[in-house]
Order: sequence, then C-alpha cells, then structure tokens
Amino acid sequence: MNEISFNETDLSEPVKQKRVFRQGKKEQNEAIITLIFFGIIGLGFIFGMWLIAPAETRIYAALFFSVLWGLLMSIFFWSFLIAKYVSVSFHNGNLILQGVFSKKDILLSNIDIIRWSLYSHGQIIVETATEVGTINLFYFKKEEELWMIQFFRNHFPENQQENWDLFCHQIALPLRNRHLNKPRTPRPDDFLHTRKRWDKLIIIFATVTALISILPAWYFQQIKYLLLPILPLCGWFVRYTIPEEGIPVSASENKNFNEASYFFGIWSVAWLIIYLPFRFELLPAPAAISVGWTITFIWNFGLYWRIFLMNRRDHQKDLEDAKLSVQEWEAGNTSSD
Repeated sequence: MNEISFNETDLSEPVKQKRVFRQGKKEQNEAIITLIFFGIIGLGFIFGMWLIAPAETRIYAALFFSVLWGLLMSIFFWSFLIAKYVSVSFHNGNLILQGVFSKKDILLSNIDIIRWSLYSHGQIIVETATEVGTINLFYFKKEEELWMIQFFRNHFPENQQENWDLFCHQIALPLRNRHLNKPRTPRPDDFLHTRKRWDKLIIIFATVTALISILPAWYFQQIKYLLLPILPLCGWFVRYTIPEEGIPVSASENKNFNEASYFFGIWSVAWLIIYLPFRFELLPAPAAISVGWTITFIWNFGLYWRIFLMNRRDHQKDLEDAKLSVQEWEAGNTSSD
C-alpha cells in the first residue's frame, strides 16, 4: 500500500499530485492463508459428513454442507479480490474509484451530494447528476480513512453533505481521536480487546461446544452431533473487524455487549430447558408439530426483538450526542489550522 503521510495542510490545496489508497500485499496474503486454512477444514468436514451420513442421504448431506461452507469461503475469496483490486485515487481534480469488476472516473467539481453512511463501518457516497460512487472506508488504513473524511468534509459546502452529524459521532471523531492519540479517561474495568483475545474466546466456545456435543452423540449414537463446534468456528473471521493494535474498552462502557451477552446466555439456557425434555422423550411432543423448529423460531424472534429494542435506544442517544461531537470535531479542526 502506498504510504501517505497525514498532513492536514494538504487538505486546503487542490489535489494535484496523485494519491492512491489501496490495500497491500499483507492483506492479500492474509486473505489467501485464511482461504486455504478454512478450505482444508471444509473439505475435512464434508468428507466426515460423507462417512457418517446414512447411505441413502449421503449425497444430499454432503451437498448441503458444501453449499453452507461454500458461502463462507466466498466471503474469504471476496476479501482477497478487494485487497487485490479495490482502490481510491485522487488525481488532477478527478476521483477514480476502482472496484473488483468496475471503475468510475468522477470529476470532483461535478459532485452534487456527499452522503455520509454508517453502513459497513463507514462509507462516503458521492453523487453527481449521472452516477453514484461509494468509498468503503473499512478497506483502508486509519490514517487514509481520516484523510479522505477530512478532504470531503472540508472541500464541499455543508448543504451538500447529508448525515454528517451521526457519521461524525460514530465514526469520524472516534477515528481522529485514536489517530491523534487523544488520551482516554481510564476506567477501573478497562481491558484491551484484541484479535488474539477473540481467538481465545472462539477456542473456548468451540471447546465447550465440543464437550457438550459428546452427550447427545453418545445418547443417540450419532456422530453428527460432534460437528456442533463448527458453529463457533464460523464466527472466527469476525476477528478482522478488530484493529491490529486492539481497542481499549471497559465493561461498563460496553453496555450493549454486556446486555446482549447476558440475554443471549439466559435465552439459550431457556431454549435448552424447554427443548431437551422433548428431545430425550421425557415429555410427549405434540402431534404434527416439529418441536425443535418451533422453539428455535420463537428463540430467534425473541433475540432479534431484543436487539431491535437495544439499537433503537442507542440510536436515540446517538442523535442527542451527535451535536456535541460535531462541535468537538470543528474545534479540533480550528485548533489545527
């Protein structure tokens, strides 16, 4: 990736020299290694399904699992394509957006609207009279994200920018504070959330799931239950949403995560308490009703409803705090001039 020094004075000058933002060889190699690693695991599980499934359903079981694993592999392959091809360039007053399958060359002077989107860890959507271009900030380094945010914020009138307040509060201001190493008020319950910490959590969940799966596998004499550890392993790729340097957080600040974790745990225990008596035939199951699917449907509905209520509450709070964040952003820009 081209190294571009962060210099705020550059933002007040026309973009004459060419600036190219893209991922480098490191990101490409990480995507390839992940693709190969999970590809080998997937082939092993598909082969295992072929061995343990009944002869009459063996092909269907292997095909079904292949499709599910193929969806996961497609995510990793897409990450590799993004690392190899996607770039954003500024040159002679042009904005050049190179995608995996397309390329857009937009005159900066033709841009009518800058839409600040919270989707996918932050996007800058530029609109002209004839076309729309999207910059996904998640693909780039933090200093490059900050340069692009400040460039578009400073070079276009405020009446051409939409949703800046929320974007500033949730993405731009926290990004700038981290870049400038602005001290954060420490709390007694602080901890550093890192990729290694996430790896340990996945290993713990996979181990616990593997131990739990032994009971139904032994009771029903079916090896397929030993495949349950696949579920937590599928969440391993979430580690790439965490910055390499980690994120300092505190348990009290991370209220959403705590609430979601407690609710998920209690709700899952409730699901097991209701489901297991029917599964082990301790209670008679209602005729013509799939107890497992019915309970799972109710469980999912309750989980998503809880998440919806939490997100709605947080959105209202963000709307209230956004104005203060914008004032802090503008004050920081003024002091750096």
